Amino acid sequence: MTLNARLLAGLLAVTTAGLVIMGLVSALVLNGYLMHRVDGQLQATRDRAVSRLLKPGLPEQGVAPAQFVVLGVGPAGRVRVLSGDDPSPRQAVAEVQKLGPGELAARARTLEPFSLPGLRAVARPWRSGFVVVASPLTEIHSAVRNLVLSEVATGSLLLAVLIVLGRWLIRRGLLPLSRMAGTAHAITAGGDLRARMPGPGQRTETARLAAAINVMLERIEQAFWARSRSEARVRDFAADASHELRTPLTAIQGYAELYRHGALGPDELPDAMRRIEDEARRMNSLVTDLLELARLDREASLHPVPADLVAIARDAIADATAAAPDRPIMLDAPDTLVATVDEARIRQVFTNLLANVRAHTPPGTPTTIRLAPNLIEVEDEGQGMSPDDTARAFERFHRAEKSGTGSGLGLPIVAAIAAAHGGRAELLSAPSKGTIVRITLGSH
Repeated sequence: MTLNARLLAGLLAVTTAGLVIMGLVSALVLNGYLMHRVDGQLQATRDRAVSRLLKPGLPEQGVAPAQFVVLGVGPAGRVRVLSGDDPSPRQAVAEVQKLGPGELAARARTLEPFSLPGLRAVARPWRSGFVVVASPLTEIHSAVRNLVLSEVATGSLLLAVLIVLGRWLIRRGLLPLSRMAGTAHAITAGGDLRARMPGPGQRTETARLAAAINVMLERIEQAFWARSRSEARVRDFAADASHELRTPLTAIQGYAELYRHGALGPDELPDAMRRIEDEARRMNSLVTDLLELARLDREASLHPVPADLVAIARDAIADATAAAPDRPIMLDAPDTLVATVDEARIRQVFTNLLANVRAHTPPGTPTTIRLAPNLIEVEDEGQGMSPDDTARAFERFHRAEKSGTGSGLGLPIVAAIAAAHGGRAELLSAPSKGTIVRITLGSH
């Protein structure tokens, strides 16, 4: 059964049960009320009949209204009709005779009303016998029957109206769910994650469900988009890495083939071996950088410990000055600055940034390293970068248009180290205005 049918069936079942219970209770209450009234009338009629019978000179016939049957029962069990119209007296006489003198005496002593088939009666001792007053229950049974029939007719009409109206109301109430089911089917069939669940504007359960599903769909769409972007980046990364590795491999292969074919003379052989070593060194550096990026993508690769950033910066300046004595490097920092970082990674940040300055600025270009809590800045006064190079500086394998040197992995490694520390890397540059690389470290 559909949800619509189950709800309608449940509604009808509950309503039917309620109508049946209400009908039974009302019939029992009406029957009890009418019986109680008849009992009172019987007792009053019995007392008046006995009082009349005890007065001398009054006839025994007609001692009570016609709707009551008054019987006189003698000591031998002989029954006389004192009042009442046929057929009730004959029925009352027959039932009293069946009751017997002994049972009738017990009833008379209690003075309480009792039931006979189709009759309600009371008894009282009289002379040497008993007086029995009975009333037929035809009117009571008829009243209760009419009430039950009217309730059955009313209940049937109500159920018929409820079927029509309830079906319409339930269908209207479940319409948002039907639309949501249609949207879900369209999403599963067509794969369109941009579709959203329709929901009413009111604050209903259906609206909350639609809103929750829409949030879930939005997150799923974002996850699929992120996965697609990640896959695209992996494909681009693999293509770029293959391209970068192919260049030194092609050079090595070319010199090897020249050597195998004897095309290298004695004077050319040392230069060829030097080129092979240079290309092999370049390929080794590239592979090392790729492995470094792969390790940085895992958070477990970090080993943060308290370290003095000022001491690390001084060591980096000393190494850079030894490699290029003609490049002045200044340090703008306090005497000490302790931070919880991976010391080896931070040293690599300084090394890569200063190597970038050497690779992309002319000799003699001043460079400044600034340190502050959770902040590292390296600024050079070189020729700066174009807006396109600035925007793509942290992309892997991207090299500046003018220089075209390096593997294009120095700044991406710096950005990955900053991200691994819970921070970020920024590059600010403009043509003829120098370049600033700002590293923000997360607090630990």
